[in-house]
Amino acid sequence: MSGNQATGAWAEHALPPKKLPLPDFVCHVANMDEGHGLRVGHVAQVIADLAKIDHIDRATLKLAGEVHDTGKLLIPEEILQAPRSLTDNEKTTVQRHPLLGLAVTQWYNHLFTKDILDTILMHHEHWCGTGYPLGLKGENIPQLVRIVSLADTIDACASRRRYKAPWSTPRLQEYLREESGQSFDPHLATICADKLPEIVESMQAIPTTYSSLAS
Repeated sequence: MSGNQATGAWAEHALPPKKLPLPDFVCHVANMDEGHGLRVGHVAQVIADLAKIDHIDRATLKLAGEVHDTGKLLIPEEILQAPRSLTDNEKTTVQRHPLLGLAVTQWYNHLFTKDILDTILMHHEHWCGTGYPLGLKGENIPQLVRIVSLADTIDACASRRRYKAPWSTPRLQEYLREESGQSFDPHLATICADKLPEIVESMQAIPTTYSSLAS
């Protein structure tokens, strides 16, 4: 199912209209899960700044964070918003979203850069090689993707969800240190753990959602 190609209307959990303006596409995706993508785009830039990574374009990094979960457009709402832990079958369904995200970008009439496509596909890869969908390891995962992966986790843990309360900063710092060299790039994870209060404080000024990126 897709949006209405004639009117530009876009139903929830459907493919976007092919001719939808890019700012509207990004806005729709970034606003999912109460603005999760919006916050990930912000946090990714903060991480790059803290790590003094100058060679990655900040606008590209921001966009990558905003649209990383594009594939969740095609995951049923009752799974994404379940107020409980997911079943094994539901987890398997959710784990399809990186590949579904690539499918959405192929459908939608816009040429995304390799950095954006890599992020959509690889943001659940793990430094130790146990992630999905490709099982990539270490520096085979692009640095930009490794940054977005950390930003994704920080927001997911620090934000309130229907099935959990937000984690405290000390709890999240402990988790980042535990997963350094496992789920996450050890250098970047250490920076995020050490600077987490600063990162979390920076998130307070971000609106929950936004209505337009075109302005």
